[in-house]
Formats: sequence, C-alpha cells, structure tokens
Amino acid sequence: MRSFFLLHVAVLVCAMPAMAQNPTGSGSARNPAAANTVHHPTKAAAPAPAAVELPAETPVVTLRGVCEPGKKSESADCKTVITRGQMDQIAARMAPGATQAYQPQLTIKYARMLAAAKLAEDRKLQENPAVAAELQKTTGPARAEVLAKAFYRQIEEDAANVPNDELQQYYAEHKSSFEEGEVWRLSLPITGYSRDGIRFNRATIKTEADGLRTRALGGFDFDQLQAQAYKDLGIPQPPPPTQLTMARRNSMPDDQATVFDLQPGEITPVIESYGKLVILKLVSKHIATFESMSPEIKGEVTKARLRQEMEKASKTITADFNLQYLGISAQPALFTVSGDARSAALAGVPTGSRRRAVPHRRATPNPPATATQTPSPH
Repeated sequence: MRSFFLLHVAVLVCAMPAMAQNPTGSGSARNPAAANTVHHPTKAAAPAPAAVELPAETPVVTLRGVCEPGKKSESADCKTVITRGQMDQIAARMAPGATQAYQPQLTIKYARMLAAAKLAEDRKLQENPAVAAELQKTTGPARAEVLAKAFYRQIEEDAANVPNDELQQYYAEHKSSFEEGEVWRLSLPITGYSRDGIRFNRATIKTEADGLRTRALGGFDFDQLQAQAYKDLGIPQPPPPTQLTMARRNSMPDDQATVFDLQPGEITPVIESYGKLVILKLVSKHIATFESMSPEIKGEVTKARLRQEMEKASKTITADFNLQYLGISAQPALFTVSGDARSAALAGVPTGSRRRAVPHRRATPNPPATATQTPSPH
C-alpha cells in the first residue's frame, strides 16, 4: 500500500492547481473529469449521507483492474486501494490551496485519472510518437496525467471518425425524426392572473380553447383568434407567435409532436402541454434531406459511439468509492466523456446548432377586429 502511495502521490502535479482554483466548476474540455457520464440503472437515490471524519486507514476508493506496482493485470487481486490518509497527503502536496471540503471531489478526479491512464497503457498509447514525446517531458509519476488525456483524446477522435455509410444508416432508421414543416399553434395559459388580478379559471380557459379549435376548423385566421382570446380572457401578456417555421418532430414536446401524424390542413384536439392548452394545425410537412441533416446526424452518432466506448471501459475497470467519505448517496461514474463543446467540435457541429422550431409571427395588414374574425384563406 505504501509503495503505491509513494509512486503515485505526484500524479496530479500539473492538474491540481487548476482544480484547486475551480473546486466546483465543471472544468475544461481537456479535463476528462469535467464531463458527461455513462449512467447505469440504479435504485432510487437515498438522501446523501452527511460527511464525517473517517480514520486515516479507511479506504476511500478501491480501483479494481488497476494493479499496484509489481503486480500483473492478470493477477486475481489486481486492485489499488487508496486510504483517507493517503488522499490527505496527496491533496496537501498537489493542491495545497484546496479546502478540506474539496477532497472528496479530488478523490473522484484522481481515481478517474488513474483508471484512464491504465486503459491508455492497455492500448499501448505510450508507444504513440506524440504521446511518447510528451511523456519524456514529465517526471515518472506525472505520466498518468499524460496517458489519461491521450486515452480520452483517442476515443473522441475515433468516435468522430464516422463512416458515411453509418451516417446513411442512421438517417434511414430515424427518418421520422427528421420530419419538418410549417405548423400553426394557438395556446392559452392555464394558470396565472388576468389584468384585473383575478386567477384564471381552468374551466373557462378550457371552454375558450374548445371555441378556438372550432373556429380554427372553420378556417379563421390564427393570429386573430389568438389575439381575441387573450383580450377576452384579460391575459396581460402579449399573445405568442402562432406560426412555427422549420418545426421539427424531434424538436417539439412529445405531446405536440403528434401534429406530424396529421395530414396537411388537419388540426389536433386541444392538448394540455407544459401549463398551457394548445391547438396545432399542420400546414405542410416533408422529410429533411440527408445532406441538410448530416452535421446533426454525425453529432448524434458520435455521442452514441462515445457512450459505447465508456460502457466498454466501465466493464474493464470498476471503482468502489466510500460514499460516507464523499458525502453522496450513489457511486459516481468512473469513466466520463468530455463536455458538449468539444464533442460537438469533434463532430463538426457547433454547440447549440441543433435546429429547432422557430416561432414567427405572420404579418397581418391590420390589427384583429374586436367583434369579427375573418376566415383564413388556408
């Protein structure tokens, strides 16, 4: 046990100062601990236990599949045990500015780094010329950090290298997800207060929504219907836009996405969705082309491939964290993939580039009349 500690105590010499300065942040994309995690089905989470002071010899994490120096990976007892006392010393040397409360988080980051470094060695990444050159610049124990970064870098690059036929297959299998078109929407809030300070009556709102749908079926203009309903109910907020351009089945709430099950010209029943009563009309629809969806598809496939790699890694090396020491109620993931910004960049998709339904208010030459409504030509 002592030999393990002496060999690895400086492994975070480069990483710890930055971690100490940002103990609660998510870290940068180059830090594999700041990441999306691979989630496994778990029981309902229990309340987090209160952190307590544990004896120095108490194990805070056991890594199975990461051997202590001198033992081979094939060994039946291939594992590394880190005690609370050892973590105290690691933290004192590597992150002297970190508070005691940060040590549990440091323990997780440290374990993740050792696990990733082991998998890098299994892949013989230390023989890669670029990695080897970087290793030569480090002192012995710091090689774990270099190897961990190399491991995550390789799996991200491999995941992003998606063959075109795999993209085509994903498109063919998920075509309905790429349905898009023009949708008109009427919506009324269920809760809130009128301009006179009177709480909305649910039954009144539902009656109004049923009337809106009837008039919508009769071809009345959606902008005028929306504006008149807001006026009649005394809703103080301005009416929302009624036209959604580039509406996409997979960018809408599930209950509203059913509008794409209709034929152009048809109207949904009144739907209760996210605190509102909603009526939607499908004006037109089509399947977006593979070429236009290719960047988004590549992002989705890349994320799926990364998840698969993390699942494989999780079967090779496992961790048993001391939850009492960490002050949490469920085992944290040992393997993570880097954050959305870098994953998207590797996939060639800018962060936040996913196409969404864009509200657009249809222009009307005159404000809607108070007493009359005109049928829409559509």
